[in-house]
This record gives sequence, structure tokens and C-alpha cells, in this order.
Amino acid sequence: MTRRHPSTVLTAAITVGITGALLLTACSGGDTPAPTKSASATRTASPTPTRTPSQAPAPSVSDAPSAPADDAPAPGSDDDTDDGSGQGTGNGSGVTAPDTVDFGTVTQQGVAAAGGGTVVSLTGGGDLWTVVVAGPDGALTQSVVSATLGRVTSGPFPKDSDAAAKGATAARAAALRVDADAAVAKATAAVPGSSLTGLQLGGSGSAPVWNATVTSGGASRSVTVDGVTGATRAS
Repeated sequence: MTRRHPSTVLTAAITVGITGALLLTACSGGDTPAPTKSASATRTASPTPTRTPSQAPAPSVSDAPSAPADDAPAPGSDDDTDDGSGQGTGNGSGVTAPDTVDFGTVTQQGVAAAGGGTVVSLTGGGDLWTVVVAGPDGALTQSVVSATLGRVTSGPFPKDSDAAAKGATAARAAALRVDADAAVAKATAAVPGSSLTGLQLGGSGSAPVWNATVTSGGASRSVTVDGVTGATRAS
């Protein structure tokens, strides 16, 4: 029979005791909850700010190119230029040489513009005619009449003359029996196919005479018309 040494038994007992103590400590440590950090001590990490790309400002209405109007003419087009209405007359008729001229209307418009009187001069051509009217005292008034429109387009304007000229004009106008309209017809009839360019009252208070200038075939002719009898003479 083998006999154990007392130190060996003691060492084994100590080893068993230490092992048991370690096991008890391990078991009791599992039941104790782990300490938690308080909410005040907890630091919440703020999210990293994201950078929003800035948007380009929308163009204003004034910066945006404006579209051409539907009815705006393109540069250089025919609509860019004047239509030429009234060319040569400045009154909108667009006619510079009417086929016929109604001298009755032309002279009447001149007299109306002057406020009455007698036509003593008629000059022009085509559409525009300058009509000079003498009042009862021989004072003169001048207007421009459109034959196409049948109305005054410029004037009336006073026409200067001295006292002697006014007296002579008043005497001739008072003695007339053939007015300007009738004198034009007689003068153009004296040179067939001619047209009037000028008519001027002359002569004296006892024998007024119309001095007319007509053109025919590009040549000018002079015609006198007696202001009392209407007799004509071409030269």
C-alpha cells in the first residue's frame, strides 16, 4: 500500500479551493449589469453638412432676347421703305399729272380760301396750282390747290402789293366779264391739243386782258383772251 506525503495532499486541497473560488466569482460577475453611459454624457455626432450647389439665377425678361414681332418687316425688305403715296404732291393723292384738270373747281377753291374775290392769276401744272385772288380793294391772297383732291393743300397766304397796284388790280377785276375758268377754256381751244401753264390778268381797268401761256408738243405758245368779249389771239 502506497503512502501519500502530507505536503502533496495539502497542495491538492489548496488547488481545489482556488479553483472553486474562481468559479464562484465568474458566476456572480455574469449577473451584474454593465454600467451604461448617461444621456447627458452621451455625445451625438452631428451629421456632416452637405453642400447644396447654388443654382444659376434665371434670366430676367429684359436679358432674354426678344423675338421679332410677327408683323415686323425684316430688315432690307420692301416693307422697310416708304410706299411713296403722295409722291410729288405731299398731299397723299399720289398723282402728279392727272389726265384732266377741272379749273372750275381749282378756281372756286382758291376763292373760298381767300374768303371771296376774283381770281387774277393761275399758274402751275399737273396736280398743283397756285391761285391768286384779289379782294374788292385789290388786296391779294394766294393758295395752292390740288386738282386731284379738289381742295387747298397750302395757304391761304397774303401777297404783298402797294397801294397803286391794289387800285389797278381792283379796277381790272371789276371790269371783267370773262372769268379765269372761261379764259382757260378759250386759251387752250385757240391752240388745239395744248395745256395751260399760266394765266395772268393784265390790261387796264377799261380793257382787262388775260395773258395765257399754253404748251403743245413741248413748245410754249402765248394766247391773249379779251376780258370783256372773250376774243382770243394766239402767237
